[in-house]
Amino acid sequence: MKNRFLLTGVVLLVVLALAGCGSKSGHDGMNMDEGMMEPLTVDLSLTPEQVKVGDKVSIEVNVAQKDKKVDKADEVMIEITKEGDISAHEKVPAENKGDGKYVLEKTFDSAGTYSITSHVTYGPQHTMPTKKLTVK
Repeated sequence: MKNRFLLTGVVLLVVLALAGCGSKSGHDGMNMDEGMMEPLTVDLSLTPEQVKVGDKVSIEVNVAQKDKKVDKADEVMIEITKEGDISAHEKVPAENKGDGKYVLEKTFDSAGTYSITSHVTYGPQHTMPTKKLTVK
């Protein structure tokens, strides 16, 4: 009799475990059926690509997934690092302009070469394209 209850308990635990694994919802409440695993396409552009000290630069990040614009990225941050100067480092959120476009307007106070990296997080994915900017 004890063995029968033990066997029933083990079978019940296995069934519950398999039911949890078969859920259509992924980890952290993400719905994996909505194409979250399709790779992100992130295009980082700088306008203009070479500037003088004090000039404004438009840093634009266009985000898409499977040919659809991503308007609700979890995070789009712009990391700016001046080469050769560790203290000249900042991370600033880009503004969501809609239609998959995120923008940051930035003015540079000193000459040099800067590394501009966009950190885009959407669901389980994170991508970090980088471009160089020369400020004269």
